[in-house]
Amino acid sequence: MSLNLLSLETSGRSGSVAISCSDLSFEELQNHPELIDRIVTTSESLDPSSGSAKTLAPAIGRLLTQLGLLTKDLDAIAVVQGPGSFTGLRVGVATAKAMAYALGIPVVAVDTLDVIAHQVAQIEDRPRRIDLIASVDAFRGQSFWGRYLIDGMGYTKVAPTGIEDNEVLASRIDGALPAIASNGQDSALWVAGPSMRKLQECFDADATERISWIACEPMAKSVASLGWRAWVGGQTEDIFGLLP
Repeated sequence: MSLNLLSLETSGRSGSVAISCSDLSFEELQNHPELIDRIVTTSESLDPSSGSAKTLAPAIGRLLTQLGLLTKDLDAIAVVQGPGSFTGLRVGVATAKAMAYALGIPVVAVDTLDVIAHQVAQIEDRPRRIDLIASVDAFRGQSFWGRYLIDGMGYTKVAPTGIEDNEVLASRIDGALPAIASNGQDSALWVAGPSMRKLQECFDADATERISWIACEPMAKSVASLGWRAWVGGQTEDIFGLLP
């Protein structure tokens, strides 16, 4: 019997859902978390024109049918908790809580910015060291952001999540360029995430060329990867206390 994890990503205007199935036992994954990367995940994107409130439940149903599963076959749920669009996050979190409560299964919360950092860390042929600004649109000319160091060991968050005007954040990023450049050719500054293009507009041409701009939408497949690690690591949430 497989372990089945449902993952929900609803932090922005678009979103996605995923179900991943592991033939390994919970104890095997606890003892060998590196095997999580081998788990097969099937995902479906949500229609951005309809909103997650209308499309999330049908997408979950289609994935279950595609995989020959019933709702009762799910063993845990991973959901993006934020930051991001409050409307989308509320739909995802409410769905995760309702399903987890009804099924009596655990739910794990995943940070949107961690999802972006995880996806960037998977990019092949990247520089050895990346200073990453992961960004999510906070609307009204602002962005949620977090700073990460990505190297051969993966990613590490080196600055807490913040929210700032795009112009202020752009100035902060521009000020970091000289120090990063001094680390040599194997080091680079990348800006990634749904807010990337709005931030790019705040820079002059010279600064723009010295930064790598990565169009990186958080995906449910990555939520699954982080969700598995949180689940087997015992980082589950109190269903009633979980909020976007």
